[in-house]
Amino acid sequence: MTRLDKYLSKSLGISRKDSKRLVLSGRVRVNGKIVRDPSKKVEGSVQLDGKVIEKPRDKIYIMLNKPSGFVSSTRGDQPTVLDLVDHPRNKELFPAGRLDKDAKGLIILTNDGNFAHLVTSPKKHVEKEYEVVIDGRSENAMKLLNGIKLRDGYLTKATRVEILDGKTVRIVVTEGKYHQIKRMMAAVGLKVKELKRIRIGGLTLDVEEGKWRELTKEDLKKILSGHDRSA
Repeated sequence: MTRLDKYLSKSLGISRKDSKRLVLSGRVRVNGKIVRDPSKKVEGSVQLDGKVIEKPRDKIYIMLNKPSGFVSSTRGDQPTVLDLVDHPRNKELFPAGRLDKDAKGLIILTNDGNFAHLVTSPKKHVEKEYEVVIDGRSENAMKLLNGIKLRDGYLTKATRVEILDGKTVRIVVTEGKYHQIKRMMAAVGLKVKELKRIRIGGLTLDVEEGKWRELTKEDLKKILSGHDRSA
């Protein structure tokens, strides 16, 4: 069983200090009875101001719209993606896949290593879609559909390429190699000026730049909708 203050902290996304204040104020009921002891072990229904508080989730999944200038790391001398997420369990989180410092868009933060592996492993074939502003002939991007060999000998290809205009293309890949999009574009004579990830699996970015939200069970199903379960 979980302490009442910890239960509230995890369920509501607030600090333990604030959850203790709620309990001491008499606004919290357990199984219909007011409880003022933050350390009480919880078993049964918990209510705040008459509203049932769902059981806290052990695993955390967050969608972040990463701005440029932040590194996809949990620590370091430079601003990290975790600096953008004000969550009581922030220290547990890590990125499920990376974006370059100058790249923008959808990045998932979690404390679930198995889930992160499903999202990032090339063998699982989870699609990642990017919108790329380029310098060069956009038609060259179509060559990525045939497969290309990068300078290190790695063979890769895009699963879909869409030319939006002379400067912007959308590209879908199922891998997550280091600087992959930039390296692929360079291999066909294109320079990346701006890079934004807009989709992972079946989940499309839907929060403003610099903002975040926790993912629902339906969101998680969407992410893995392109996951090859036989892989």
